[in-house]
Amino acid sequence: MRPVLLCLLLLPALSTAAAPKAKEDPFVFQGVERIVAVADVHGDVDAFKEVLRLAGLIDAKDHWIGGKAHLVQTGDVPDRGDHTRDAFELLMRLETEARKAGGRVHALLGNHELMNMRGDLRYVTPGELASFADQAPTADAPAESRGLHGHTAAYAADGRYGRWLRTHPAVIRVNDTLFLHGGLAPTVPGTTLEAVNRWVWQDVTPGQPPGGAVDPNGPVWFRGYALEDEAKWDAGLTQVLERFGARRMVMGHTPSQDGRLSVRFGGRAIVIDTGLSTHYGRHLAALEIRGDRLTALYPEGRVPLLTGVKAAPAQAPAAKTGTQ
Repeated sequence: MRPVLLCLLLLPALSTAAAPKAKEDPFVFQGVERIVAVADVHGDVDAFKEVLRLAGLIDAKDHWIGGKAHLVQTGDVPDRGDHTRDAFELLMRLETEARKAGGRVHALLGNHELMNMRGDLRYVTPGELASFADQAPTADAPAESRGLHGHTAAYAADGRYGRWLRTHPAVIRVNDTLFLHGGLAPTVPGTTLEAVNRWVWQDVTPGQPPGGAVDPNGPVWFRGYALEDEAKWDAGLTQVLERFGARRMVMGHTPSQDGRLSVRFGGRAIVIDTGLSTHYGRHLAALEIRGDRLTALYPEGRVPLLTGVKAAPAQAPAAKTGTQ
């Protein structure tokens, strides 16, 4: 066989072998049979535990029994309640226990986690602040609030909770559902969830420009899908879901008026902040997703959602263009 002809025959195989493998988004999880999502905890660890027991994820001793289920906590564990540290410690332990059982715990960043990391303490209760007193090597001065130095140390980049939180994203996708704290506005930059999360992390990374943790339309602040007229945001929601290959978006951040989960945009947006903490009335609830079945879990029973509503088909991610 002539050398030129041999080279031509080998070119397709060489091209295929040399083609780089597409990078997988580390914040996308597929093939999950059961998902449970719980919204804002706000320092009420007892209410949080009750919801996790209600969902069959932990036992009477607070250990993981959820098997391969994925728990998504959509942020705002701290502030407005005294037992933030207990809630963080519970999530940290359950992360390990769930992974050993084949499941996952996803503790997402909300605006209050990011506010605490950035030193914004306007919603920290005196009891909550005092609980951090043992986290600093130096005692607070008589004129200072008890726990102030410990709180700063704990949320720092090398602190017990700051180090842990900085490894967590603001947005993930599990199967065909996006989970986050506030909402993904159409103006959010990037074409991957990794890019969106990098944008949020900018605000807790020294030397970076302002990013998604302080932007009022960033994923931990935006409330358009939860509060405003659906006609205003319908096209934008459709565009965002298509961009990130999702069927729906599940959000916390905006407490409901009736203590129930809210279904909007024909099931393409689910708001799950029912006011779980005592500060908001202790309305216990969680969202369960199994395939196409969405169910609200309440102390009084299970309530199917989207009854009579045809779920929107999952979208393939839009083609990537430009920079991320």
